Amino acid sequence: MSSVRLFPDSPAIETLKKIKEKGVLHPLHRDAFIIDVDGVIFRGNRIIEGSREAIQRLKKGGKKLIFLSNNSTMSRRAYMKKFKANKIPASAEEFVLATSSTAEFIQSENPEAKIFLIGANGLKEEIELAGLEIVDDYQNADYLVVGSDPDLTFDKITLALRAVRSGIKYIATNPDKIFPGSKGVTPGTGMMIGALYWMTGRMPDVIVGKPSPVIFTVAAKKLGVSTEKSVVIGDQLETDVAGGKKVKALTVLVLSGVNEERDIERLNIRPDFMYPKLINMLEFKKQ
Repeated sequence: MSSVRLFPDSPAIETLKKIKEKGVLHPLHRDAFIIDVDGVIFRGNRIIEGSREAIQRLKKGGKKLIFLSNNSTMSRRAYMKKFKANKIPASAEEFVLATSSTAEFIQSENPEAKIFLIGANGLKEEIELAGLEIVDDYQNADYLVVGSDPDLTFDKITLALRAVRSGIKYIATNPDKIFPGSKGVTPGTGMMIGALYWMTGRMPDVIVGKPSPVIFTVAAKKLGVSTEKSVVIGDQLETDVAGGKKVKALTVLVLSGVNEERDIERLNIRPDFMYPKLINMLEFKKQ
């Protein structure tokens, strides 16, 4: 018989109570979770072992979840399809994405905004869903929006360079340098930000995604709690953990994505908790 008990089974609940009585904190003592997607639940298109069961069990245990992603290539509709295909329970209201949050941010500033876009179809979809117009000429745009673009070309970089130099308001979906894929890491939106900065000396006026407090605040609001009462779970120290710490959330690093344990010392960013995978956060040894 296994010596491991999983939340919310009764033995795990009892162990959690005993831990709390001793004055020791555990992530499961909180009820609101902001969970990164890529590197925590999926690696590319492959589901990470145990993540489906972890989500099912968190919900069974009454925990409220928001799935938060800096992936600037995917829309909420695409994520819903991906979750459904992998039999992971999720509703549209549980997603807060860099793509949708970027569109919402601009829409709140200027509902009539015209956008010059360097990015993927998922970002384009969310911008159009927000009622914003995408234009082909940056000289007719109110905003330059930059995200990851798998079809990036020299001509696109040239146009982005000219847009940045023109002084147009410049928004980046997220600052991720690299991104976890099924065959290894791939370049993130940080590749574009870095290239444009190297050429112009100008950083984006606004970065919407993690570690920006903007996106964490949106997620906590959907959960109905303050960020201080939430748990942020992610695989990247510089975005998930650092962002969670900025908004005073409890932070959890999982080692199933980008960062390894040795990176903690190198980056000097320390999570409150660390587990190999999401499912391990729910495991308790038999008392």
